[in-house]
Amino acid sequence: MEQLPEKRYPSNPKDYKLYEEIGEGVNATVYRALCIPFNEIVAIKVLDLEKCNNDLDGIRREVQTMSLINHQNLLRAHCSFTADQSLWVVMPYMAEGSCLHIMKTACPDGFEESVIATLLREVLKALVYLHGHGHIHRDVKIRISPN
Repeated sequence: MEQLPEKRYPSNPKDYKLYEEIGEGVNATVYRALCIPFNEIVAIKVLDLEKCNNDLDGIRREVQTMSLINHQNLLRAHCSFTADQSLWVVMPYMAEGSCLHIMKTACPDGFEESVIATLLREVLKALVYLHGHGHIHRDVKIRISPN
């Protein structure tokens, strides 16, 4: 079976149109964005390198890990690049949002135990994969895709 060439996402910020903010952390903001050449919605994590200059090695390791992982329950970075004083990490967009968002909007009384068990099983599979490859994840978030 012939393998298709891997899609190469652009590494120029002009090839992306940032829309609304969908998440934020201490040193980073995540945006929903359009990858113009592919006409594809993506998520872009923009890290302010000036705010995290004392942990550049940690950021480098995180981005490298996100680019190399290959597990169905983990987001793999499409690409990363610097723009001005920021590091951009382009990732798949999880249209359904986080489990918390789904719970607040669709299940305000909480998830049923069977749903919680399924979610935890899938998260644990991802953690087993990461640990098996020598990685420790200190910021687990559960995101849901339409698939």
